Amino acid sequence: MALLIALASVPAMAQSAPAASPAITREGQRDFDFEIGEWSTEVRVLTNPLSGKSPVWAEYRGTSLVRGLMDGRANSVELSVAGPAGKIEGISLRLYDPGARKWSLNFASLRDGAMTPPVVGGFGADGRGIFYGDDKLGERAIRVRFVITQVSADEARFEQAFSADNGATWEVNWIAVDRRLDAAALPADLAQAVEAHNRATVRKDIAALGALVTDDYLLVNSDATTQDKRSYLVDFEMPDFRIEPFTIEQPTHRVDGDTAMTGGLMTLRWTQAGRQQSRRLRIVHMWIKQGGSWRIAYTQLTRVPG
Repeated sequence: MALLIALASVPAMAQSAPAASPAITREGQRDFDFEIGEWSTEVRVLTNPLSGKSPVWAEYRGTSLVRGLMDGRANSVELSVAGPAGKIEGISLRLYDPGARKWSLNFASLRDGAMTPPVVGGFGADGRGIFYGDDKLGERAIRVRFVITQVSADEARFEQAFSADNGATWEVNWIAVDRRLDAAALPADLAQAVEAHNRATVRKDIAALGALVTDDYLLVNSDATTQDKRSYLVDFEMPDFRIEPFTIEQPTHRVDGDTAMTGGLMTLRWTQAGRQQSRRLRIVHMWIKQGGSWRIAYTQLTRVPG
C-alpha cells in the first residue's frame, strides 16, 4: 500500500495503536457485498509521509468501480481520481481466505503495473475492517495499517497509515471517502454552490465567500458564539488564518422549493497564529435561492464529543 503514496504528490496526526491484526472468528466471505457498485470518490494524500516535516496534502476526485468476483470470495476495485497534483489510477484485488477467515488487499498502480505487498485482516462485528502489512518507504521498512469503515449504505471511508516503529505510533497518509453514485443527489445548481463554497473556504477566496452568503448571514460556532457576515469574512482576511482541505462525511440534505439544508460530519483543521488546531464537528447550512442563485443564510456548528 506504500505505493498509494508514491503515486501522488490529506492532515496527518501521529497516534498510538496496536500493531497486531484483529482476531477474526466470524465468516467474512460477504463482508464487501455492501461496496459493490459505482462510487464518487474523494481522496486526500499526504505527499511527505514519515518525513517529520509539516504535512503537505493533495486532493483528488473521481470514481471507484467495485465488482464482485467468484461468488463473493473476491472483488476488484477500479480507482480513477485526479487533482491539481496529477492523476491516480489503479486496481485493487481483494481475496478471501476461508480457512483463516481473513482478507488480503492487493493494490497495483496503472502507472507501472507493479503490485504492492498485501495488507491482511478482516472485519469485526461492528462492520469495521482493519488490515496490516509490511512494506518499504524508499529503503525504510515500515508497517502499514488500512482501515475500512462502512459509514452508511451509501458511504464508506478508507484510511491508510504508516508506522516506522513497528506499530508504536502511526501517521495517517491516505483518506478516501466513497459515496454511492446512485444515491439521491443534490440538484445540480445547489451541488455547484456547495462545491464552490467548500473550495472558496479552503482557498480563502473572500469575494466568492461574500457572494455565497446572504447579507443577513448568521454563523453559530461550536462554542455558541455568533458571527455576522462581516465578522465571518474578517477571519479569512487574517494572513495567518487558513482552513485545511476537508471532507463532509455522512452528507445529508433536504430541498423544499427555494430553501434547502445541507450538512454532515467533518473534521475541521485550521492554522492560526502558527498553531495548528483540530475539531470534530457536525455542520448544517441553511440555503435560500435569491435571484436564481443559492446562498447560505445560516450555519450551525456543533462540536462532536470525543
